[in-house]
Parts: sequence; C-alpha cells; structure tokens
Amino acid sequence: MVEGIGIDVVNISRMENLSEGVIRRLFHPEEVAYALTLAPKRKSEYLSGRFAAKEALGKALGTGMAGMRPSDIQIDTTATGKPFMVLHGSAKTLVGNRMVLLSISHDSPIASAIVVLQGDSDASN
Repeated sequence: MVEGIGIDVVNISRMENLSEGVIRRLFHPEEVAYALTLAPKRKSEYLSGRFAAKEALGKALGTGMAGMRPSDIQIDTTATGKPFMVLHGSAKTLVGNRMVLLSISHDSPIASAIVVLQGDSDASN
C-alpha cells in the first residue's frame, strides 16, 4: 500500500557556492566525500539531486524535514545507477519499516526527485 508520495525540484545553481561546512551539514559523510572529488558543474548537479531526494522524503512523510537531519539520509546508487536511500538515525526511525522508492532526474537548470513510501507506517521498528 502506498503510504506517501513526495516530489521536489532544486535549481542546480543553488548548490554552486555552498561552503564545505554547509555541505557537511546537509549531506551524509559518504555523499560529501564523493562530491568533493567531482568537477564543479557535476558536483552541483550531484548535490542538487540528492538534496531534492531528501526534501521529497520529507514530503512523502508529510512532516517535511522536521524531526530528522538531512545528513541522516544517504543517497547511493546501484552498480547500474539506480538511486536508493540508506537511512540513519532519526530518518530511519521516522520511516520505520516502510519501503522507500526513489527516482532522481537532472535537466539543467533543475534536478528533481520523487519518493514513494510503501508498506506499514508503524515507525516503532
């Protein structure tokens, strides 16, 4: 059963001038490490897609980002490039045992993400 749907759009240029401190506050350490290896244009695209995914999760939950840290939401990809979320801390608690389905798209000047939550909303697990 679908429990929630969220979508977010981010202007890629918003990520161009973020300080390293802000990046470390908004992104999981593994996302930060990877982003810092990228050329500036690709780095902005990468970060904007991941930020849109984090915001889309908050919208799917119906709470926005309240009660969770963006850095507790890690976006990774399979070997074929399919994005998925690894949740930590408060984000993991809020999502509970629901399955998170994620899609991210980039088409300059924007990046977008959609999240679908499926399953039981019991967040006690």
